[in-house]
Amino acid sequence: MSDITQRLVDFIQEHLVLDGDDVKVDETTPLLVSGLLDSLRTARLLNFLRKDLGVTISAARLDPENFRDVAAIVTMVRELRSA
Repeated sequence: MSDITQRLVDFIQEHLVLDGDDVKVDETTPLLVSGLLDSLRTARLLNFLRKDLGVTISAARLDPENFRDVAAIVTMVRELRSA
């Protein structure tokens, strides 16, 4: 697992999974379908991506397909970093 993937998995598990939810996040956990990402949690995730990973997500990138799981987010982050 790459460093970006591990950091995202850890952040989501620690900060977005509600206490009492029996969810174990990995890179293929469906974030939208499972309800892990709602508007508030998405804002927290975007803040993490900006502050901790140094990537700002533009409004054009706020497509559900880019946030379906950690693997999709990592792909988007890598694309933005290489641009």
